[in-house]
Amino acid sequence: MSAPVRLDDPAGQDALEAAYRRLRERGPVVCVELPDGLRTWVITRYAEGRRALRDPRFIKDLRELTGPGHGLGGNRYAEDVYVVEGRHMLNSDGDEHVRLRGVVAAQLSAQAVAAREPEIRRITEDLVDRFAGSAEPVDLMSAYARPVPEIVMGRILGLPDEVMLEAAVLSRQLGQRDDPLSPPMRRAYNDLVDLMRVHTRTAPDDERTVLAALHAALAQGRITRRELVSTVLMLIGAGISSTAIAIAHGAATTAQAANTLWSLLGDDEQAGALVDELLRHHPPFAFSPWRFAREAVEVGGVVIPAGAVVFVLLAAVNRDPGVIEDPDQVRPGRASRSGSLTFGHGPHYCIGAHLARTEITTALATLHRRCPRLRLAVPYGETEWQGLLFDRTPVALPVYPGVA
Repeated sequence: MSAPVRLDDPAGQDALEAAYRRLRERGPVVCVELPDGLRTWVITRYAEGRRALRDPRFIKDLRELTGPGHGLGGNRYAEDVYVVEGRHMLNSDGDEHVRLRGVVAAQLSAQAVAAREPEIRRITEDLVDRFAGSAEPVDLMSAYARPVPEIVMGRILGLPDEVMLEAAVLSRQLGQRDDPLSPPMRRAYNDLVDLMRVHTRTAPDDERTVLAALHAALAQGRITRRELVSTVLMLIGAGISSTAIAIAHGAATTAQAANTLWSLLGDDEQAGALVDELLRHHPPFAFSPWRFAREAVEVGGVVIPAGAVVFVLLAAVNRDPGVIEDPDQVRPGRASRSGSLTFGHGPHYCIGAHLARTEITTALATLHRRCPRLRLAVPYGETEWQGLLFDRTPVALPVYPGVA
């Protein structure tokens, strides 16, 4: 086997997208070494990625790997917290995954999310009120893209806004590419667990909330207290940063395109199609969540060894030129031979997909309506990014909101 390809996390997004393209051009499966030395197997093309996401030989549960060097080999690596810590649907398989997912599925269904849409719209409008019309640059990340999913997730979970915002700060720290065993990271994790243990002890009065559903399942013996807290932590970690990234990238991309894309946000149907294309073009999480080869598996003519760490590079498979024409272009409503893999595929399809789409579409439409002359204060290509696997996010996104 040839030496693995080194993948670093540059400050500029263009450089990383070029690296993704080179990986796809090398082959459908590439052995990649991450900055902290972890060797992984990365699937880069659409057909192979789609099959892999449904393949039961690629598992989420580290406990199923018995070889001493398998999986993470007993070590810890950056961004591994939701595969290593806790028990929830993101690090479980089979019947256990179905059980944990089923507890909260109704609260995150298309119907439940649609009923929440007026509340989500009010949240976006209240936040825009704070900066609309400002003559000074505003950081859209801190003023809007992050607070929208933080507040919405708190309402969905059934947590007070101030508790949710405190939890979001800690969760954001855990998403950084720092040693998860370092004292600051351990402190952040323990503080977040303690905070959630305190504020999830009792069920909220609102039966629509995830916490109400979790407490009902706990009372019925369907989940444990640990699984209750772990599920809340996982939804905070997976559901906030991804949506914030999508809102920021969507706002920047449409604002740059002037009337070509920006105007589509004024029509509900066209806005939805635009958001789907933006999510295809730039998956908020570039890599699928952690998977491990339970046995040796051949993919695209390459044998992935038993125990290997496996990722599907969503940012590459969604731009596979063998599947989609001019994949680097944003073309809402384009006819595609296959669906985007941004939210995954198969049994682990993202349970929060309906919520994320609604938040992103509502947030961008509100921004268009209230700040029709919004423009970037710095060229998007000069934006500094941080992160690599999942929380690949702009450090800041300065904009001029403009005057309506």
